[in-house]
Amino acid sequence: MSTTKDVEVHVEYADQQNINKFARNNAKLTELKEELETKRKELVSLSDAREALDELSILSDVPTAPLLVGETFLIEPTENILASLDIRKRKIEKEMDDIQQRIQIIQNLLSDLKVKLYGKFGKSINLENDEE
Repeated sequence: MSTTKDVEVHVEYADQQNINKFARNNAKLTELKEELETKRKELVSLSDAREALDELSILSDVPTAPLLVGETFLIEPTENILASLDIRKRKIEKEMDDIQQRIQIIQNLLSDLKVKLYGKFGKSINLENDEE
């Protein structure tokens, strides 16, 4: 039979501020990761659409293609659609780069906070996510 010893650690105001800061940034990190995944899926969809349009333009002599805007199909020149897809792809890639930079900054901050908090509270605090 093992006995566990509860160690009571006094939580000072500064410690509580650091715990709160960790929690806020950890939640923000989760949001950014979800946003990044959404952007990845959108990028895959754009790449698939571009491939399909390329194949359509190769197989067909028609210089136009249907473009879904909202609930309406418009007939647009294939070159215009391809250019729009490329512009959108570059925009999403830039947004993904920005998100990844923000994720890295938050991860660095969380690592610093973990060192401080684990140094003070040891095993009496759990700062790990369940999915890690």
